[in-house]
Amino acid sequence: MFAECSLAFVSRLELSSFIPRCIFCECLDPLILKMPKGQVLKGQSRQLVLKLCDFFEKENQNGGPLIPFSQVRNRVSVALGISLPTVTKITNDAYGRSGLERNKPSTPKRKRRPRKVTGVDDFDADAIRRHVYDYYLKKEIPTLRKLIVSLQRSGLFHGQKSSLAKVLKTIGFSFKKSDKRKVLMERTDVALSRCDFLRKAKRIQDWTNIVFTDETWLNANHTISRSWTDGTAASTSAVPMGKGERLIICHAGTAKGFVRNALLAFKSKKSGDYHEEMNAEVYEEWFKNMLLSLEEPSTILIDNAPYHSRQIDKMPTQANKKHEIINWLRDNGENVDDSMLKIELLQILKTKKKPKRYVIDEMAAEYGHIVLRIPPYHCQYNAIELIWAQVKGHAARSNTSPPFTANKMLALLKDACTHVTAENWARVVERTKRIILSDWDRDIAFDNICTQDLILHITEDSSSDESSEDCNSDDLG
Repeated sequence: MFAECSLAFVSRLELSSFIPRCIFCECLDPLILKMPKGQVLKGQSRQLVLKLCDFFEKENQNGGPLIPFSQVRNRVSVALGISLPTVTKITNDAYGRSGLERNKPSTPKRKRRPRKVTGVDDFDADAIRRHVYDYYLKKEIPTLRKLIVSLQRSGLFHGQKSSLAKVLKTIGFSFKKSDKRKVLMERTDVALSRCDFLRKAKRIQDWTNIVFTDETWLNANHTISRSWTDGTAASTSAVPMGKGERLIICHAGTAKGFVRNALLAFKSKKSGDYHEEMNAEVYEEWFKNMLLSLEEPSTILIDNAPYHSRQIDKMPTQANKKHEIINWLRDNGENVDDSMLKIELLQILKTKKKPKRYVIDEMAAEYGHIVLRIPPYHCQYNAIELIWAQVKGHAARSNTSPPFTANKMLALLKDACTHVTAENWARVVERTKRIILSDWDRDIAFDNICTQDLILHITEDSSSDESSEDCNSDDLG
């Protein structure tokens, strides 16, 4: 009889029904004898059934109970292989401590650890950077503990502290000592690059002649990610799983609209990063054709992709072979001997420092244009990034029926570009202009703060314990 009772107990656990009354006394609950037939037990219940069978088989071989019948909960615990506190908690939840209640057993919610966030898009990265600088403008020291709270409160970041440390590193911040205290600071090379860009950009008088260029991609299966559905085939998208074939795209535009005949799009032949196929030769050929479409002298904004910055007469480095260094020095007027050591040749190279010359820059200069490079991690200075979002959104909404191929996506891409108006471009260019000028004012204000004594606002979350803990988190505060 107890075997039937225990089996009923297992089945009722799975079905979230009642726990038999016999757990508290030796009398049988009449409900046990009326178990519905045709039930399908799931994997976990089947495992419990097997454990019960093994337990009762051992008792059969023993010729009597292994545990006294009076110790009901202990018998259930051993038979099912679960802890006694778990059995007690389940029975208390179902019948209360008095044993007179009839509650439906509940399944405790599983606590999930916060998802690790180790990457953010370019616009979120800019928002985080501005958030960090706001601390300095308020004359406060940003630490990870402070940032994780304020960023989550602002809805800018929802990961853990270790994830934030990695994100801060990837967007150009490091943890440095300042006035005997470690503080979060932007890398010097990133800050200098931005300073040079902003100083040149603020001198621009006519923003209608600024040409914004960039590369991106579109997958053949690119479509809207969410829609109203009841889960049936009738309300399910026909777009196949996976990304499908990929288009690599390059374009340019101004406040007046896309540059005429400047669209470049071709099917990718590799599955890796699209930068593998958008190389210097392809880009420079596109860039030259784009220059022919510009009607007046312009300032052309590009980012720092390696194929944008192929150098003319590039100076060798320590990574070059000895004979390459010798040849370069001889071509640049130095009388060097093959018997000289590499370390001696590198020392001579230090005296030959000269400004870098880029193929793209000189190509643009031939047509009367100027190239201005956007600093690393600052895509918000490129207005075409917002245009890409509009183009991809239009293509996604239109990509709902077969065939799902790169050729069809190319047609959708061209159609999406025609839907981007001059007003759309003028709006994003004006927004980009305001961001650039605002960042210049912010950098000036920050520079003024750095020349003064930095006031540390000591609060509850800026104790010595916090400093010690922050320093151990990837040295990022």
